[in-house]
Amino acid sequence: MAAHKPVEWVQAVITRFDEQLPIKVGHQNTHTKVSTEHNKECLINISKYKFSLVISGLTTILKNVNNMRIFGEASEKNLYLSQLIILDTLEKCLAGQSKDCLRLDETMLVKQLLPEICHFIYTYREGHQHAAELRASASAVLFSLSCNNFNAVFSRISTRLQELTVCSEDNVDVHDIELMQYINVDCSKLKRLLQETVLKFRALKKPAQLAVINSLEKAFWNWVENYPDEFTMLYQRPQADMAEAAEKLFDLVDSFAESAKRKAAVWPLQIILLILCPEITHTISKDTVEDSKANKKLFLDSLRKALAGQGGSKQLTESAAIACVKLCKASTYINWEDHSTIFLLVQSIVIDLKALLFNPAKPFWRGMGSQNADVELMMDCFVSCFRISPHNNQHFKVCLAASSPSTFHFVLVNSLHRIITNSHLDWWPKIDAVYCYSGELRFMFSDTLNRVIQGVGTHAPLRMTPSLTFKGKMTTSLKFKEKTTDLDTRSYKCLLLALVKLIHADPKLMLHNPVKQAPEMQSSTAELITGLVQLVPLTNTTQLSQEAMEALLVLHQPETIELWNPDSPIETFWDISSQVLFLICRKLIGQQMVNGTEVLKWLREILICRNKFLLKNKECATMGGGIPICRQAQTKLEVCLYMFLWSPDTEAVLVAMSCFRHLCEEADIRSAADEVPVQNILPNYATFSELASVSNMMGTGRSTLQKRVMALLRRIEHPTPGNIEAWEDTYAKWDQATKQILNFPKNKADDGQQEWINMTGFLCALGGVCLQQRSTPGPATYSPPMGPMSERKHSMISMGPCDVSNPMASASSCSSSASNETPVSRFLDRLLVLLVCGHDRVGLHVRTNVKDLLGLELSPALYPMLFNKLRNSIGKFFDTQGPVPINDTNTQFVEQTIAIMKNLLDNHTEGSSEHLGQASIETMMLNLVRYVRILGNVVHAIQIKTKLCQLVEVMMERRDDLSFCQEMKFRNKMVEYLTDWVMGTSNQAADDDIKCLTRDLDQASMEAVVSLLAGLPLQPEEGDGVELMEAKSQLFLKYFTLFMNLLNDCSEVEDEGQAVGGRKRGMSRRLASLRHCTVLAMSNLLNANVDSGLMHSIGLGYHKDLQTRATFMEVLTKILQQGTEFDTLAETVLADRFERLVELVTMMGDQGELPIAMALANVVPGSQWDELARVLVTLFDSRHLLYQLLWNMFSKEVELADSMQTLFRGNSLASKIMTFCFKVYGAAYLQKLLEPLLRGVITTPEHISFEVDPTRLEQGENLEENQRNLLQITERFFQAIIGSSSEFPPQLRSVCHCLYQLLPLHPLHSSTHLSPLYALLESYIRTFLFMAPTLHVLSLLKPLKHHGTLQLVCDSKPGHCFL
Repeated sequence: MAAHKPVEWVQAVITRFDEQLPIKVGHQNTHTKVSTEHNKECLINISKYKFSLVISGLTTILKNVNNMRIFGEASEKNLYLSQLIILDTLEKCLAGQSKDCLRLDETMLVKQLLPEICHFIYTYREGHQHAAELRASASAVLFSLSCNNFNAVFSRISTRLQELTVCSEDNVDVHDIELMQYINVDCSKLKRLLQETVLKFRALKKPAQLAVINSLEKAFWNWVENYPDEFTMLYQRPQADMAEAAEKLFDLVDSFAESAKRKAAVWPLQIILLILCPEITHTISKDTVEDSKANKKLFLDSLRKALAGQGGSKQLTESAAIACVKLCKASTYINWEDHSTIFLLVQSIVIDLKALLFNPAKPFWRGMGSQNADVELMMDCFVSCFRISPHNNQHFKVCLAASSPSTFHFVLVNSLHRIITNSHLDWWPKIDAVYCYSGELRFMFSDTLNRVIQGVGTHAPLRMTPSLTFKGKMTTSLKFKEKTTDLDTRSYKCLLLALVKLIHADPKLMLHNPVKQAPEMQSSTAELITGLVQLVPLTNTTQLSQEAMEALLVLHQPETIELWNPDSPIETFWDISSQVLFLICRKLIGQQMVNGTEVLKWLREILICRNKFLLKNKECATMGGGIPICRQAQTKLEVCLYMFLWSPDTEAVLVAMSCFRHLCEEADIRSAADEVPVQNILPNYATFSELASVSNMMGTGRSTLQKRVMALLRRIEHPTPGNIEAWEDTYAKWDQATKQILNFPKNKADDGQQEWINMTGFLCALGGVCLQQRSTPGPATYSPPMGPMSERKHSMISMGPCDVSNPMASASSCSSSASNETPVSRFLDRLLVLLVCGHDRVGLHVRTNVKDLLGLELSPALYPMLFNKLRNSIGKFFDTQGPVPINDTNTQFVEQTIAIMKNLLDNHTEGSSEHLGQASIETMMLNLVRYVRILGNVVHAIQIKTKLCQLVEVMMERRDDLSFCQEMKFRNKMVEYLTDWVMGTSNQAADDDIKCLTRDLDQASMEAVVSLLAGLPLQPEEGDGVELMEAKSQLFLKYFTLFMNLLNDCSEVEDEGQAVGGRKRGMSRRLASLRHCTVLAMSNLLNANVDSGLMHSIGLGYHKDLQTRATFMEVLTKILQQGTEFDTLAETVLADRFERLVELVTMMGDQGELPIAMALANVVPGSQWDELARVLVTLFDSRHLLYQLLWNMFSKEVELADSMQTLFRGNSLASKIMTFCFKVYGAAYLQKLLEPLLRGVITTPEHISFEVDPTRLEQGENLEENQRNLLQITERFFQAIIGSSSEFPPQLRSVCHCLYQLLPLHPLHSSTHLSPLYALLESYIRTFLFMAPTLHVLSLLKPLKHHGTLQLVCDSKPGHCFL
């Protein structure tokens, strides 16, 4: 299009520029700002080739915008912004116009563009918020326009002058004359203006004459400042025509100045006209002059007298001061080598001039309306005096004095700034001449900063304006130590802004420390930089904040950092720069800056500068980098960048992501310097690099960018102080935002809700690394989920009791009952509550987002915690006695849980496989099905059932990643439940829509059943042996019959569809997939249960119905393709299976190790060790391998024991195996051995007592006799036990022998350690006490008080007694 239709293409760009102006689109966001800038750049480039088209289009746009009617403050601001954009674009297009290619008709410029530009200059309103900026921008356009189109502007000025010469009115419009002030003027153009004025000046009225005088003066300075070489050349080669015009105008103006008031008005122009006449200036410096030049000499004499205060009029003195400043300023543009007479003239007045302007006792002041002009005059004088005599420092000292008015300080600082930024002439002295005053300037900065900070804290926010706000007439000095007032605060803000600009212009001026020691230099630099940092967060002085950032950026340039402390630059860098990062990031984290994105961009530039400096000093980059503030700064920086990742501002997110690149670069430099892996410095280096690489996704939508960010956050592996603090700070803000949304939904804007969504996703994605930091060591164990809830062992990470049926109430109960939980756990609790948020306005919005974020963005490390919390919440539906509570809230929670689980299992997030199996979902899945089963057959219930079936199918697809405690039993139960839904309502539904839904449910149910039946042997609820096989057979028949009925139903519906056609035919097309699933289910069922199912299904091969026979052949073909093993048809199939299982468990290696048994010992939880001990002892004894089992188990116990005293005394699997052996194999032996002895004790005559406690002796009992009785009965027991060695069970002999062999292997073994024997005997006697009730031994024991043996046997440690 651009090549073939350039006009249309340019017009399209102009139209797009117009449509995207703020006045058309409203408030500008980051995206629209970028687009507007792009459009502006396009037009500027196009104007180089299609200048006329672009200028014409922009002029039309400007005219239309100016004519728009607006209402309200927002619209006024958008109008102002639009006008600024258009004017700025025009100025740049005009500035780029080629001088030798004037293709634009001047008539168009004059008739169209020029009036619109003049409109802004003419309608300037003093004090209006935007008028000054619009006037300055319009002036810049006029200046650029006049460069190549001077004749058009000059013609407008000349025409107006001509009109005013014949005008008889006193009040005349002089706006066109004032255009002289803004146009581009070189030497020849200035001559034309002077000559035109000479011709018409006398005929003008007084207002027009004053306007010409004022405008010509400014036109002169436009020429001098833009073409200084021409002015310098004027004194090397004087121009007669210029001098002639200037002299004529001088005489005209001199004759105009009849009164003192008029003289005061014309003296500034007269001194300029004299400056334009070098030869006349030289002539009148002599004692005698010609009559034609006498008025010039008289003028100079009057000027000197007025400056010295002898003019008789304050007005003349002030005018003389202005004229003399102009003279001094002009003289600085003349090279001293030219030896011009003008320098003698300057020297004759400069002392009086400085005495007048820089007098602290009587500050120069012309009234309230001239404050800015007075300050500008003093600045011109200060700069000119410096350029004339840089080492004359009298006025420096006056301005630096603490007792001087703050105006003097302001003049000093701004003058220094002008000296630094405007020094393009070779003979102008440089700023280094005043470096010696750096200490005083730093003190001024610190003191002014303190005053401003105090003022900000005690006064209302103040708007910074370009104009000065100093006190009116300062007859008393403003000392630094005086208490500030509201007006003082404004003046100090202006002074502070000037000081910050000065630092920005030349940081060396403030860093200069020629005589201080290294610690003092570092301290002064730190004070300066931290002072600037305090200004960055100031929200009520945006300009001051922006300038402070620019100054800090300049101070962080590598060459400037070297000046912080030249004696130890690296150590000083780490100390001061880390403080900067720490303080700024802390403010950003607290969201205490309205311009947070801009500050973050600036912070990125700071990081770039830091890395440049480190790279420059890479050999010693880490010297002094180990101080605490460095680590604190890195932590805060990480926290800051993390928290910007959830910002609703896309630009802020991208900037934060790009900052991670500079963190990685710094880590690279530091790791190379220390020769350590980069991960030691930045543990999450790899993820940070990926975040940085994604930061160039400029065109990405907000939602897509957040998904990418959260995916990367899930990859963060290592917990650091930064990401932990970022998560916790975000959680605190999220908690507040959640309350705000729920309590005040009207007050939350779209950005606020988007921020809440982003925070939720951030917490979900990063929560895993926080859990890793806080989790306690040890494996997360779980118990089989099939038993009653009260008997189950909770997971290591459990959810506190929350009433899901009342989500708003449960939030508080959760927080109170789970006060000892981690923040991550509390966060998930809150999310589960929000899953059923019932808020009228935002409930749906909250529920939908929480469901999606939990299902799609949750860190895999949080899966176990979420599974356990969901399991516990749903489990409470079944905890109460009576019917399950069916209500909308519970149903909603179940439906949300199904959606979350399906998303989690569908979403193959990196690392999900590792964590899915850490918590069992069997109980939750069964409870979900149990709840959904009782919902009935309403439409919503059918939809939930369908979703649940889809979840079951996805669960089986991820079967290898999930862990099941009793998988076969669980899958059998699921098949039982899901098959109940097949054909449950599809035949009874009258409505076609309901019938479609039920058919969808049939389809989903069968797909889930297909996945469940794959390789699943049927397990009936009850029965063993023959009854078990019969039960399996009946169960197989039940399922097989159901599937056959479903196939028949499909066939019938298909026939009806073919006959009826229309919509039913469309429904019948769905049945092909259902029939295919049914055949697969039958194949899987028969394949895994050939032994019990073939006898029921084989007859179908001979069925009279052809369709039935075909179906059976299809099923048989599929199971043959799957490779079914028919050896399971043998009658001994169950016995053979168990035999193989026993062989597997008792398998022994070449070195006698038992891999399967030891593996079971490692993975089975402690709550099941009793059952495991029973199984292992029984199996290994049946294979005559009990000794090998004991050796392996006892060896491990001995190896892990900390000391001999704890050996076999803990609750370990080895001690439980020992106990079980004594219990099983020692029962008969104990009964045969101990029963006669106990009967003897019980039948002992009453007068024989065994009580040996002196405090419990009854009357008539003898302690010594009782001791003898006790020793006798103990001896009898002991001898009986020792004498029964031949009857000791062989299994227990194995136990004792194994202990005897292993005891010496313990490193702490000693002959004096009898712990194993204690353990053995304690188990021995404990077993007896345990078995006594079953042996009817205790029935023989009568509770006779005098028989102390009963107490001895039942209460004391038997092992100790016998020993």
